[in-house]
Amino acid sequence: MDAPLSGATVTIVGTGITATTDEAGRFQLSAPPGRIVLRADVAGFRSIERPVTVTAGKTSDVDVPMALDQLLTEVVVVVGSRTPRTNVETTAPVDVVTAEEISHVGKGETGRILSTLAPSYISTPQTISDGTDHVDPAALRGLGPDQVLVLINGKRRHKSSLLNVNGTYGRGTVGTDLNAIPVDSIKRIEVLRDGAASQYGSDAIAGVINIVTKDYTDLLDVTTMTGETGSSDGFQMKTGANYGFKIGRKGFLNITGDFLKKNPTNRAGQYNGYIFVPAPAAGADAATVMAAQQADANALQMRGLTRDDFRMREGEAGEESAMGSYNLEMPIDDVSTFYSFGDLGHRNGNAAGFNRFPNSPSQVVAALYPKGFLPEIHSTINDLEITAGVKRKGDWTIDASVTHGQNSFQFNVENSNNASLGALSPTSFDAGTLSSSETLADLDLLRKIDTGFLKSLAFVAGSEVRTESYKITPGDDASWEFGPGNDPSKAAKTPTGGATIPGAQVFPGFQPANAVDRTRNNVGVYAGLESEIIKGLNADLGGRYENYSDFGNSFTGKAAVRVPLGSALALRGAVSTGFRAPSLQQLWFNNTSTLFVPDPTTGVLVPNQTLTINNASPIVRNAFGIPALKQETSQNASAGLTFRPMDNLSVTADGYFIRLKNRITLTNPFQTSTPGAAGMVIKSILAPFPGVGSAQFFANAVDTDTMGADIVGDYAVNTGAGTLLFSSALNLTKTEVKAVHAPGQLSQAFAGVDPTAFANLFFDRLAQNRLEDSVPHVKGYASLRYTFRQLMALVRADYYGQVRYRPDIASDGQTFGAKTLFDAELGYQITRNMQLTVGGDNIFNTFPDLNTKANNLFNNRLIYNRNVNQFGLNGGFYYGKLELTFF
Repeated sequence: MDAPLSGATVTIVGTGITATTDEAGRFQLSAPPGRIVLRADVAGFRSIERPVTVTAGKTSDVDVPMALDQLLTEVVVVVGSRTPRTNVETTAPVDVVTAEEISHVGKGETGRILSTLAPSYISTPQTISDGTDHVDPAALRGLGPDQVLVLINGKRRHKSSLLNVNGTYGRGTVGTDLNAIPVDSIKRIEVLRDGAASQYGSDAIAGVINIVTKDYTDLLDVTTMTGETGSSDGFQMKTGANYGFKIGRKGFLNITGDFLKKNPTNRAGQYNGYIFVPAPAAGADAATVMAAQQADANALQMRGLTRDDFRMREGEAGEESAMGSYNLEMPIDDVSTFYSFGDLGHRNGNAAGFNRFPNSPSQVVAALYPKGFLPEIHSTINDLEITAGVKRKGDWTIDASVTHGQNSFQFNVENSNNASLGALSPTSFDAGTLSSSETLADLDLLRKIDTGFLKSLAFVAGSEVRTESYKITPGDDASWEFGPGNDPSKAAKTPTGGATIPGAQVFPGFQPANAVDRTRNNVGVYAGLESEIIKGLNADLGGRYENYSDFGNSFTGKAAVRVPLGSALALRGAVSTGFRAPSLQQLWFNNTSTLFVPDPTTGVLVPNQTLTINNASPIVRNAFGIPALKQETSQNASAGLTFRPMDNLSVTADGYFIRLKNRITLTNPFQTSTPGAAGMVIKSILAPFPGVGSAQFFANAVDTDTMGADIVGDYAVNTGAGTLLFSSALNLTKTEVKAVHAPGQLSQAFAGVDPTAFANLFFDRLAQNRLEDSVPHVKGYASLRYTFRQLMALVRADYYGQVRYRPDIASDGQTFGAKTLFDAELGYQITRNMQLTVGGDNIFNTFPDLNTKANNLFNNRLIYNRNVNQFGLNGGFYYGKLELTFF
């Protein structure tokens, strides 16, 4: 039953005409004839606008409903339970990010916006990391990208086809590409910060992100944002449009289109190493070094070049993207509704690798690039998802749907060469394509049970049948060949007769031997009880069984409770188990790529042709003795308090603990340059692969414990001269590697190798660092937004705790200090149809701490660390935004 709201301010948009509702929620306004827009504001509720047509000489009755899902501090959520609850009534913590909050963030991509507004979630751009430059790895509560489940309107979202294999956070994982979802299609984002494998699927170990798309009608909203960084690069333009119209009496179709163009950014330092002259041998005397430096300077001067001509790109990739989406509902009869929603996206990316200098004839064909070259990876990413289903209300609430999603990632290498082909080498390559898809059929059932003594009780059950596929399509022959016709005996030689490196520099193409076309099926069933025993006392119990066609069975369960401790305070807690099968990418990905890895002895970054071998390979199973991958398992526990003393104030505090066993990771690269007996073993294993300097593979390598807490507060107040909205949130998280599991057969293969050296071969300090310290342990924000008539002002402080870089050579380690970034916006409603906003993201142009160790600087090129990342390298971004709204 609706209740009247007193004290609400009702304004005719674009005028100074206002009124305040009385105790019965009534108001009166005198308005000129024609079409006007009324806006209602009241503390604790989201502002709402409604178009009205005024006829001269007549009185019109207008009802402006402030629906429950517009509350600032109490929002009905989809995740966490199958029965409707507000985000302070759920048995597990749920964050809600609304479309209005999204509109006040100076970023143009969904994942990065969520990273700003949900401290438990972090998603930052990477640099010089191959495909990962184009798809941000993301973390929820400090866990991996593959341990969070993403839903769209409650339906599973497919994963990216890209496997992160370079040296970034999330190495060896496959995540969901949130940046493929159009920002302007989003009504709200719900983040369930709790293990939910038994509710939604085996990969919901860290939690669930549910994106609810817009269902508005009779409203056209067009927004354009342009801006640039404080370093005068990274120009960005984003335009989005959303429109909805009614179909019949209760149906609707809402459609969205987004276009984004971003130029790349560059924060690299000036290279101070050798360019034309070979570097002197290690330990060379001072006179030899000085002579080489002078010869290199002379070579530059003779060609009319400076060191700035050889500056690499350490920064964010460029991008052009176009995305569209729709959300449709059509009643079939009084109790049944057909629904469908989906999106389609196309993105082109532009990122660079390390320079190939003319003093490296094994990498550079002098006839093509006498000055060397800076190779680039140009990605082409296509993404599609569509869902169709039927909902029916009755004694049983039934929801049956089919969802299909697919993703492809094509590697295009530009401004490069295959040195082994000599002058015959192309300079552009199609290096191959990764693609994946998921098709699933869902059936969800809910039956309310009248017990006579419980306030409410619901039985929930359902099933999901899922088919997954994964493909690797080889690239052009020239992108991977070792010599013409792939004949090493015909490979071009360096001027001194040395060997040249095969494949396209920066990213050798996928070879025919790498081709993969794999599928698997998964069947899951779940059941549970959700009850409200008395008002405010909730208890949930559920379990899920899953069977994988290529893997095996699992059973997961969850129990959760919320206990009121008075009218304003409640205690909630949950325990659950989780299970994650290895992804098809982790089982079957294989390729040869160029990785710049630290030399085992000196720590200096050196290029290395690295072979990633799939888990079924005889080399992995026999030579290295790695067993078949098995599932990750988890145990989750959370407990917290919710406090809501007033309708416009809420505070929640929740702690959590997650134990993960047999976590799947990529091993370290086993390098042939490793000194001693270990290097001899590796050389013998990799002898059949000419030009390959190291190998890596997947294993159930470690057990980890993650613990932390989240504190969230929201407050809204009507001052009489506008509305103040205060929001704050803090995430504390820490992950520790508790055990490393080196397989027994692998130990036998390296019998006689020093145990410490062997441990570093398999899973070293840097690998442990990626799990424990490469994202902040502390992250939070506080924002204050003020609205008064046509004016809006916002200030937000974003806090990022310190991160640590811990390579194998301990003296190269460094701690990068905590930073606070400030965002600000100022908006003005010029007319009822037009709003202008100016703002800044990181307005004081704050950057991470600089690298200070020589090996990390890599001849002064990498002035910022690319292995650990708090918030990216762009610095400040300043923008203007124009929003046009038509009713």
